[in-house]
Formats: sequence, structure tokens, C-alpha cells
Amino acid sequence: MEKLKLAACGIDCTECASYRATMEQDLESAKFLVPWYKNMGWIGENEGAEAILMKNPLCKGCWDSTEDCFFKRGGGNCKIRECCVEKQINHCDECIDFPCDLYMKFANINDFYKSAKERLLSLKANT
Repeated sequence: MEKLKLAACGIDCTECASYRATMEQDLESAKFLVPWYKNMGWIGENEGAEAILMKNPLCKGCWDSTEDCFFKRGGGNCKIRECCVEKQINHCDECIDFPCDLYMKFANINDFYKSAKERLLSLKANT
């Protein structure tokens, strides 16, 4: 069984479109990212999945983050990751305050993020 590559927020990186587009050059994952990249201004209005794949490295997982990470290049920074770094923990389930307001704002965005929350709740329950 392959070990989970778990982000600070509980996302299994191997299930994440950004990670798969980077590490596997997966065109279907990149297609899924097109609306988000356009909204962020990271690709032009007439660009698509191929433009996303050309912007490597996009995401190697939040613990392999470097200055060329797409999120940092876009001017962003993950508040959840920053919090875990500050508290010197691997992911949110290790925090006494989990699930906090910051995390719940993230987890309630969509079902994909809700599954990350469920994963962390399960890990917390088993510790």
C-alpha cells in the first residue's frame, strides 16, 4: 500500500489535480484546473490545460514547496500550511484547536475539501 502524501489541510496530494498535473503531467487534471487558473490570472483567457502543464513546477505538495511553487508565484500563501509550520505540526489534526475557524472556512468550500476534513478527523480519532 502506498503511503499517503498528506498536505497540512488533510488533502491527499495524490488525489489533488494540481499535484497530479505537476507530478504526472496529467492533462485531465490540468483541464479541471483551467477555470481556477483563469480566475487567478495565471493563464490567459484563450489558454487551456496545455498552458497549465507548461508552467511546471506547479505543485509538488505543500511540504515540498519552493519559491517556484505556482501558488507562491501567484502571490498567494496557504494560511493553513503557515499555521502548521508555526505550530511545528505536520497537519491540522495534530492541533489542539482542530477544527478551528480558519480550517472550517477551507473545509466548507466544496466536497473535495470536506473529504480532507473527514480524513483529518479520522486521524485525530485514532491517536
